[in-house]
Amino acid sequence: MSCEHEHHHGSGSHGNHNHDHDHDHVAPIPTSSSQSLNSKIDTFKVSALNMANQPDDLAKIFKTPDKKYEIRPTIKSDCDEQLIINIPFLNGSVKLYSLILRTNGSSYCPKTIRLFKNDKMIDFDNIESKKPVQTITHPQVGVADDVDESEDIVESDNDFVEHFLQRHKFTGVQQLTIFIADIYDESEDQCRIHSIELRGEFTELNKDPVITIYESAANPADHKNLTAAEHQNNIQFGG
Repeated sequence: MSCEHEHHHGSGSHGNHNHDHDHDHVAPIPTSSSQSLNSKIDTFKVSALNMANQPDDLAKIFKTPDKKYEIRPTIKSDCDEQLIINIPFLNGSVKLYSLILRTNGSSYCPKTIRLFKNDKMIDFDNIESKKPVQTITHPQVGVADDVDESEDIVESDNDFVEHFLQRHKFTGVQQLTIFIADIYDESEDQCRIHSIELRGEFTELNKDPVITIYESAANPADHKNLTAAEHQNNIQFGG
């Protein structure tokens, strides 16, 4: 499959910007690192289908700022190039602005990516029948993970691609599902991802609703009866 660059890539503070197929051609609103939602992801509950890695590797692709340029561990698909990643957020509601990916670039590079929200029943048996909230095309941009094994850090902002999302469609998000449907080179049977960053707004939800219990006014007769009963019990067990 040929490499088709269908998007314009401009340099920015964190790399290339990828525009979705919006026909209204409205310029995307820039985001900043202060809007990162990675700390709001429930990494203990993040899951993936068709992943070749050890389960513990998955949470490590949602990197903290101090580990932004690390390229390992690289998440790899298993049986074929398709990969499903379920990303639940902590106790809150999210409005997503963008998805920033760092992938393998020249090889094993994701192409078609479908995004779903708040669907906890997605798997490979039903995903083709579900309508994504948005479909994006990821460019063949990234950094190869087959560099010197000792080189775990590649400090280059040009390897990151920001996909601006349709904000009005990604409100009230409690879980985001990323489905990598295909890659650029059909002769390969694996996709690879170095990092994922989500940006937007996070609103914390109360874990427990506040319940106020109003006690009805005491009936003096009830208290008199209770006192009499207690008195009777004391007499019965006191002898």
